[in-house]
Amino acid sequence: MREYTPIIIVLLFTVLGCSGITVSQDYDPANDFSGLKTYAWQSETQATTDDIRVDNPLLNTRIRTAVDRSISRKNYQKISDGTPDFYVRYQYTILRRIGSEDVSTGIGFGIGGFGHRSGVAGGIGIGTGSEISEYDEGMLVIDFIDADNGALIWRGTGTRRLSAQPDPEKTIAEINKTVDEIIAQFPPH
Repeated sequence: MREYTPIIIVLLFTVLGCSGITVSQDYDPANDFSGLKTYAWQSETQATTDDIRVDNPLLNTRIRTAVDRSISRKNYQKISDGTPDFYVRYQYTILRRIGSEDVSTGIGFGIGGFGHRSGVAGGIGIGTGSEISEYDEGMLVIDFIDADNGALIWRGTGTRRLSAQPDPEKTIAEINKTVDEIIAQFPPH
């Protein structure tokens, strides 16, 4: 098992590196976020996008549940009556991207015979290049809007390469992780 340990570690980091989430945020540094305590969703329903992969009620519920959970962990209270300190909305988009793998090289050697010939033949093959492919990237944007004036006060964005998940539990886990990493940036420091 010890001789396989370095290989397993390299494979683990390769897989984890490919499934990363890139997050960013934008806000006005002059805003004081310390007075924010309560929030509500800006709209009870999500705007449609004409993309059947995005306009999915199950996905909408999962994203909203993840956002509520993540915000409440930061001690903000969701209210349904009255005016909150800020509203929350999200936008989800699936973008088609083109990517390439790093340049790779390979060398192959071989020996063998062919047909009725008794001699031994050999060969060397060398290959170089990179693989170009298309993939889907999901982009989740979470906005916090000032309840008094409707101005955007904070925007968090997360992008990740999408992969088809065979069961809903894995999809929920990916959504939770993405939302948690986005909301972890709030309030800005």
